[in-house]
Amino acid sequence: MPKNRNKAAALIILLLTGLFNSRPVLAVETIRVALAPDLPAVTISGSPDLVFTSPDGRLFADELNNPVEILAGIQGLTFQGKPTELQELIASSAGGTIHLNDLSVGGILHIVLYRDKLRLINELDVEEYLKGVVPIEISPQWHPEALKVQAIIARTYVLHQRQTHIGKEYDVLATTADQVYGGRKKEHPAADQSVAETSGLVLTFEGELVLSAYHSTSAGPTESASDVWGMELPYLKGVSCPFDQNSPYYQWRKSFLMDAVQDAFSKAGYTVGTVASITPFRWTKAGRVGQLRLLHSQGELILKAEDLRRILGYTDLPSARFRIEKIGREIQIQGNGYGHGVGLCQWGAKEMAEMGYSYDKIIKYYYPGVRVEPYSSITADETNP
Repeated sequence: MPKNRNKAAALIILLLTGLFNSRPVLAVETIRVALAPDLPAVTISGSPDLVFTSPDGRLFADELNNPVEILAGIQGLTFQGKPTELQELIASSAGGTIHLNDLSVGGILHIVLYRDKLRLINELDVEEYLKGVVPIEISPQWHPEALKVQAIIARTYVLHQRQTHIGKEYDVLATTADQVYGGRKKEHPAADQSVAETSGLVLTFEGELVLSAYHSTSAGPTESASDVWGMELPYLKGVSCPFDQNSPYYQWRKSFLMDAVQDAFSKAGYTVGTVASITPFRWTKAGRVGQLRLLHSQGELILKAEDLRRILGYTDLPSARFRIEKIGREIQIQGNGYGHGVGLCQWGAKEMAEMGYSYDKIIKYYYPGVRVEPYSSITADETNP
């Protein structure tokens, strides 16, 4: 058997058995994370050795001088300046870590030609993924019980998304569109411990994974999913949240130049003329703006408050719990809270943890009716009906 075929066979065996390194490349529960945005090129290196295979398992390149540059070519991927007809390559590293641009990840990396860009998809063990999520979604300096809460709801969320996205190219984005994933450079010992101490635990309702939505600061009652997203979910009903007043986002003020607002609407695909007024049209039960009425020189537009947040930027308009104080050449807004308001309030969970509440009590407060149980118990039920 030729040398390269020997190496390819050995690599496949190692990937399948998880013996490739001391930190398994792929374990039983893996997820696929799209490392957005799509890029025209990527520079990749491995610690210490980098190997590339094709999707069918054939060895494409090894014993490389790091780093390796891959570009989006016309007909396929361009590898180290040489055009290929390959639409995808899979990178793995004997050291267990792959470096790409300013990010370092575990598992394996799929480099996929998508239109005229490269789509980078990191496939890795869900527990390894969580180590790069928990310390970004909340501060690793927070109370250990709050960190455990975050680990459990983040695990539940990604597994729920994987279940929802069966047959799709990836399960989640590495951005605020899903959960922010920072890879190995963002790992923190306290967050690692919270992941380890809650290993495999998820939230269920009537034996099914829940949509474990969460947000930073409620600044009042949390929202029902039906009011924000039109989804009737028994465990995502609004609850009182008097615990988050120490959040830096509890109260805020923002101002927007009217020209910038009109430009943002145009870029989002809305045809609006000169804006005359923006007023609340509907309120949610929890006190946030549900819909807005925008009067402009070409008519009127009724839109959801969450759509306004998307158009202006989620960080620029932190919450739908706001009121417009002044409108003219500049729009001045006073508001409270950060996020969509559905599910768990992270700053509320922080305060409850400091008050002595355990992670399971915090979870069950914000998600009424759920159970905290091992994910293996769900999969066991599925395989043994």
